[in-house]
Amino acid sequence: MTTKTKIIVTGGILMFLGFLFVIAFGERGAVDLYQLTLERDRLEGVNLDLQRKNRALYRTIERLKDDLDFVENIARTELGMTARDDVVILRKKDRR
Repeated sequence: MTTKTKIIVTGGILMFLGFLFVIAFGERGAVDLYQLTLERDRLEGVNLDLQRKNRALYRTIERLKDDLDFVENIARTELGMTARDDVVILRKKDRR
């Protein structure tokens, strides 16, 4: 091979490697694509979790509208309410 051919082949190889570097590490390259894919997958998981929570809240709202026993249970357990005929027994707290 002549010197001119060697220079042209070396230049071609360097250009090829430069293009590969830009494709892999440049803006919107393969690395960015991989990171965006990971972010998309994470957001899809978050979205599914929010959808599950939303459905559960919807079911709770529907029960609060229609189910008086459910409303009473919530009032007693979460709010500490009592009915008129309930007997309330108070205890002293232990002091240590």
